[in-house]
Order: sequence, then structure tokens, then C-alpha cells
Amino acid sequence: MKIQKNILILLLLISTNTFAQEYQKIWQTEIDAFDKLNGDNLMQEGILFTGSSSIRMWKDPAKDFNNPKILNRGFGGSQILDLIENFDQIILKYHPKKIVIYSGDNDIQEGKSAEIVFGDFCTLYGMIKAKLPNAEVYYIAIKPSLNRWAKVIEMQKANTMINEYLNTKSNASFVDIFSPMIDISGKPSEKWFMEDGLHMTDEGYQLWTKILAPYIK
Repeated sequence: MKIQKNILILLLLISTNTFAQEYQKIWQTEIDAFDKLNGDNLMQEGILFTGSSSIRMWKDPAKDFNNPKILNRGFGGSQILDLIENFDQIILKYHPKKIVIYSGDNDIQEGKSAEIVFGDFCTLYGMIKAKLPNAEVYYIAIKPSLNRWAKVIEMQKANTMINEYLNTKSNASFVDIFSPMIDISGKPSEKWFMEDGLHMTDEGYQLWTKILAPYIK
């Protein structure tokens, strides 16, 4: 009986390790593309923007903030777990002074609860502070999109939990872009979004730039 139990544990460990390796491969093409962009001069000690497509599709945050030390390393469709699994290649290697994160949107769309999103964020935050204790962390609120309005209550719950958590931390802030994107109808304005009702227009990014500007000095 003990032998069977040990075999089951061994198989579980092998399966978990294989899953982790396969999971990391999902984003390897984009990570390889980042390495090509880095070239021989890897930018360090800068301001790292990372997360899902709302970051990846931000055309030129360095220009928007007039700061050449801003690096965009967003990868579309990703979740907080993907930042955790690829932490060394996406975050740590750049040793950033400031980290701006937008993630959690896809997580909830794929069925994760606010509690799971919060737990994943806490894990990511813990990793950052363990390896980069002096880095400032800025979490951009999960945005209220037209396409995913049905999930807005769960998104607000996740935002609230992360906001309250970061309020207890030093060198970290929750950046509320949610409230400014809501118009007098109580829903997000169409002007912030492309036709898909999810990804943002230039006007949407101009709003985010204005809100984030005090943190990106």
C-alpha cells in the first residue's frame, strides 16, 4: 500500500513538472521576441510595463511619458499566472526600479474568481519583493470594458481586494483607471475602445497616461 502511494506521488510530481514546462512554452515565442528586441544592450534599472494585451498594444509608452527608460514587455492573452511562471524572463532579468502591471482581466474572463486573482497577485507581489525588494510596484486596475461587462462585479471585487492589500504596503500603489472610464450612464464610454469593445483606442491610452503620470516620474 505504501509503495502504491509513493508511486502515485511520484507520478503526480512528474505530471506537475511536465505541465509547468509545457505551460512556460506557451509564451516562449513572445519571450524570444523580447530577447531580440533587447539585443546586446539589455535595459536595466528602468520602468517595466508588463501584463496582458492592454500593455502589449500600448504603442509607445516611452514616448507618451517622455521617458526613454520605459520598457514595454506585455504579452497578449496572458494572466497573472503567466507572469509568475515566466518571472525570471519577463521581470527579473530587467531589474526594474518600477514595475507597472496590468493583468487579471483575462483571468476573470476565463472563469477565475476574484479570490484566485487576488491570491495570484499576492504570489507575484511576494516574488517581486523577494527578488527586487526596492522596486516600486504599480497595479493598474482591471478595466471596465464593454465586451466583458457581464464580468464587471467579479472584476470590481478583485480590484477592491488588491487595492486594500497594496494600501498596506510601501513602495506600491493601486492605480484606479476603472472609475474615470465610467461615464454618466454608469458604463464605460465607447470612446475608450476599439470596435471589439475590449482593446483600447488612442484616446483610452491618453486617459491612462494622464492617470499614471504622477507615478512615472
